[in-house]
Amino acid sequence: MKAVIMAGGQGTRFWPASRESRPKQFLQIADSGTLLQETVARLGPLLGREDVYVVCSERYLPLVAEQLEPFPRDQVIVEPMARSTAACAGLAACYLKQRFPEEMMVMLPADHVIRDVKEFHETLRAGEKLGREGWLVSFGIEPSHPATGYGYLRPGEHLGEFAGRPAYKVEQFTEKPDRARAAQFLEEGNYYWNSGMFLFSVERILSEIDLRMPRLGQALAEVEQSWGYPDRLKEIFSPLESTSIDFGVMEKSERIAMLPSDPGWSDVGNWKALEEILGVDGQGVASNGPQLNVDSRDCVLYTSGGKLVVLVGVRDLVVVDTEDALLVCSKDRTEEVRKVVESLKNKDLKEYT
Repeated sequence: MKAVIMAGGQGTRFWPASRESRPKQFLQIADSGTLLQETVARLGPLLGREDVYVVCSERYLPLVAEQLEPFPRDQVIVEPMARSTAACAGLAACYLKQRFPEEMMVMLPADHVIRDVKEFHETLRAGEKLGREGWLVSFGIEPSHPATGYGYLRPGEHLGEFAGRPAYKVEQFTEKPDRARAAQFLEEGNYYWNSGMFLFSVERILSEIDLRMPRLGQALAEVEQSWGYPDRLKEIFSPLESTSIDFGVMEKSERIAMLPSDPGWSDVGNWKALEEILGVDGQGVASNGPQLNVDSRDCVLYTSGGKLVVLVGVRDLVVVDTEDALLVCSKDRTEEVRKVVESLKNKDLKEYT
């Protein structure tokens, strides 16, 4: 099995710490390393370093080299341009097909946190066995609230036990429902969050892309003939739409399976996620640095320079302090931080993006 780590995202919901020059996956949010470093580290000893591949844009090659040193250059797959996760998965599968045409591959975002590595490894072992039977394998997380930033999986037919774990055919895959529908899913029960991690064979994902996304499939066929020609690869990718693998393949395929898992997972999707990652004190405050609290509750604080943050009589705020920008946000609107980046670009304030 080969692991493909998707490290090309912009992490706009983590502005102002996450910037185009150093997005979220290259930041140290918690633990002892950056999110990318932690993602690679947790794969050992399940996989050797030679089994790990990273997908990123050319712009981030120096950051990958700096953070993963030593890391072989031929295990870094350069995206000609960002076209979301369907194109990313297809490009990685094309690359691996040259060397390991019959291999299994697991797609992992570079910016997730997983606390229970043993559970994570056991789930991947089960997923490899399931994937070898021709399934596109997803990993379901039991939902704790009606989140609108995740896809939802409804399991159906029991497919049996794989490495001692039950697996199910996915009866329904709903990508990022609105809040009312997400609440309905929780009330009905028997729904899981899609973790954003997928496992399949190189052959299976390429055939599914050909079937579900023929335009991308044709582009990937051209990619196979164009390795080593960066300008040609850009020409091939340029007309493609940005489509996630969730929308492009998973919602449409009839071969989606799910393994329920509980590895202490967080996608670190927005600043509110720091409550879970960093933990909160007796006043409900999560902070990565020094803070003084006077009659304040339920806030999230993040500073990049160890600056003292003082709270006086406030509730439910997110405060993020960086060298050149300060974010103050209502905690229930952290998903909207991405709009800040759009606004900065529209107002020609790109130096802050």
